[in-house]
Amino acid sequence: RLTFANYVTLFSERPMARWIFNSITVATASSLLALIFGTSCGYVLSRFRFRGANVLLVLVLTTQMIPTTSIVVPLYILFRDFGLLDTTQGVVIGHVSLVAPLAIWMSKGFFDSIPADLEGAAQIDGCSRLGAYWYVAMPLAAPGMAAIFIYGFVTSWNDFLFPRHFVQSENLWTAAAGLTSFRGEYFTLFEPQMAASIICALPVVVLFFFLQRRMVSGSLTGGVK
Repeated sequence: RLTFANYVTLFSERPMARWIFNSITVATASSLLALIFGTSCGYVLSRFRFRGANVLLVLVLTTQMIPTTSIVVPLYILFRDFGLLDTTQGVVIGHVSLVAPLAIWMSKGFFDSIPADLEGAAQIDGCSRLGAYWYVAMPLAAPGMAAIFIYGFVTSWNDFLFPRHFVQSENLWTAAAGLTSFRGEYFTLFEPQMAASIICALPVVVLFFFLQRRMVSGSLTGGVK
């Protein structure tokens, strides 16, 4: 028999709406910060030649090989010392550390595919270096930036480790952390948990549905060219 009782239970007995709002806030903030940081670093590594640039790129790539569980304790100590435990800001900073390395690599690939002569022509016409970056390079790299944003959003949205360990208050949990509240010591509420899983998956599905073309084109541009 078709019933929506489990969905009603989620919003009446659990702060599901609050968890979804927290997930949207954390995922959006961490994606935007990683996008700003990644595109800036990627542009510098693509356009400027300096000693140690290749070594820096390798180090950035190496961070992707470090398991997330191995940095939980160091981040916990740092957040404790800076008063960021049990705050949304701490989770955002943690998620930026996960997304930023790949954002740098992807951004460098996008800017490498854009001819530097276009920015040079803009500078000849009176545009500054920063203006050429903002008005010429950034619009051309828009598909790549969309791919970075989606990747960062999905990574932050699905992460369970950081919000569960850095946040103790139930009202500050994200949706991924809130899903574990349905599992008790002696029993698990499977029906509400499955309903909550569907609700948690919907925002990411909708986001990807509207931006899938930009994500695919951006991934191919940055990875192949």
